Amino acid sequence: MPTFDSVLVTGNQTINQDLQVNGNETVGGSMQVNNNQTVAGSLQVVGDQSVAGNFAVGGLILANTDALVFGSVDAGSTINAVYRLSAISRSTTPPGSFSAQQVRYYPAVMSGQPGLVLNGTDGNNYVLFVDVSSGTPNLGIMKA
Repeated sequence: MPTFDSVLVTGNQTINQDLQVNGNETVGGSMQVNNNQTVAGSLQVVGDQSVAGNFAVGGLILANTDALVFGSVDAGSTINAVYRLSAISRSTTPPGSFSAQQVRYYPAVMSGQPGLVLNGTDGNNYVLFVDVSSGTPNLGIMKA
């Protein structure tokens, strides 16, 4: 199989089999993947990205516009969404009754706290996570 130090494609590129990227991949326009995509390094998409299968990245995912994945996204590190990270499935209410819960605010800052990072109206980032320390699941929030 031929090996190249660099390849420049100024038009379209069609690959009927597998494409393996061991380093970084930058796409200036739109990218559509009809099966699975795995990137060992970082992937930056300046335009739109559409993946019909599964999407796995070992490093950072940065999408400046929309990234639409119909399968699952597995990131070993961070997924940054400049605008929104959305789940587009319709939620359903589970059967049975519910118990009244509260959102617990923790004023302490723990770096590296896993959870969903959201930007507050005050310009600070906050981490949203599930707190089960009392035995009952509650939403917890703290400054990131």
